[in-house]
Amino acid sequence: MKTIITLALVCFVFCLTGCTSLNKSNATIKAAIDHFHQQYNEGNAGAIWTEAHAKFRNTTEKTSFETYLLTVQRKLGKVTSTANVDLQRSIVNQTTTVHLSQTTAFEKGKGMETFTLEMVGEDAVLVAYNVQSKELSAK
Repeated sequence: MKTIITLALVCFVFCLTGCTSLNKSNATIKAAIDHFHQQYNEGNAGAIWTEAHAKFRNTTEKTSFETYLLTVQRKLGKVTSTANVDLQRSIVNQTTTVHLSQTTAFEKGKGMETFTLEMVGEDAVLVAYNVQSKELSAK
């Protein structure tokens, strides 16, 4: 009986630790996305590129990304609100990757944003970004 109680307490402690870590991770992810949107709204595409993960910078030219984001902002305007649609985490070779999809309201339309972030220490760092909106295909 003592063994069962001890095992139950150990499991309870592990669950609490995991939940605390998950909540901290969620707050880190939210802060990273909020920072991205702040930089986007201020027209700082170059800063977003510079702060992104090396994986992002190695696959995306800075000028191309700046042109892309400035086009999105010209056609859709600033971000006014977001709602999370899907959040997935994966851990491979001790690297945590987060895929987040958000429905996003902009000043001139709406879209679906997708973010891929990698946890680097205590930070969530941008690895990939995309936005889909029918307003982007309009003139």
